[in-house]
Amino acid sequence: MIARPSKAAAVLLAAGLSRRMAGRNKLLIEICGEPLVRRTAKVYLAAGADVHVVLGHEADLVREALAGLPLSFVENPQYAEGQPGSVRAGTESLKDGYDAVLIALADQAALTAGDIAGLIHAFAESGGGRILIPYFQGNRGNPVLFPMSLIADMRAQGRNAASRNFIDNNPQLTARYEAPNDRYVTDIDTPDDLVAFERGLRANLA
Repeated sequence: MIARPSKAAAVLLAAGLSRRMAGRNKLLIEICGEPLVRRTAKVYLAAGADVHVVLGHEADLVREALAGLPLSFVENPQYAEGQPGSVRAGTESLKDGYDAVLIALADQAALTAGDIAGLIHAFAESGGGRILIPYFQGNRGNPVLFPMSLIADMRAQGRNAASRNFIDNNPQLTARYEAPNDRYVTDIDTPDDLVAFERGLRANLA
């Protein structure tokens, strides 16, 4: 039996303060000629996901960096309180009609459309009933993929299903995705991360 393709939404978390990036908003840093947040959003769009961007810190600048892309936006007024609020704002903005929801970090510049499509395909093949978490060599990565049905049920109870605490407290609802590469566990948080990523890009082009 061939699994039915899953219709996926990506909640792209782009509201953070970039506290570890030495005063710069990391999402606006140019990678290969375009802002990091735009590069990431385009990857999810190319994978066939509908992208819902959560804005907060420097919202106008981030929105400007994404101009012209077919995206939806939601603002999290409490963005300074941390990522859980942005996850909640993003998931609560979603309409019905999705099978899967990707909680996506906007600073994972190494991910490709093929990586995201592979995760969505694995979710469909598994039956689409459990939270799918990518791992590479024992390291937990992102994005994490949730069944929309689970998010809807938890939202109706006034709870935030798409949170780290919920995942950790409900291992029976999770499954591992053994990632084929380290791109799922690579992000850009610090100036050193940026230098290492750019060095890797140059090596690949050499």
